[in-house]
Amino acid sequence: MSLVIEQKDSKSLDDFSPEELQLIEMTRNQKFQSLRIVKRDGRIDMIEGVERIEDRTKIVDILKQHDYQNIEIKQSDGRIVLINRTVKTKVK
Repeated sequence: MSLVIEQKDSKSLDDFSPEELQLIEMTRNQKFQSLRIVKRDGRIDMIEGVERIEDRTKIVDILKQHDYQNIEIKQSDGRIVLINRTVKTKVK
């Protein structure tokens, strides 16, 4: 008995939906630590990306950068030691 493996042709960009292309673009973006995909009716509806913010960035400036975001701030000994932001992006 022998096993035959067929090599599939690689996909062209035309084979991807606009939602899939947006996900690929966000995946390649180095600023995101993780991505979460929210699907509705079998299609990608929203992508949430978690990124770490530099400690020296002012909170007011962070709030102004995006309209839809969750911000997590951790403090130790009176100093901010971690700022994570989850940016919500509605798929076009």
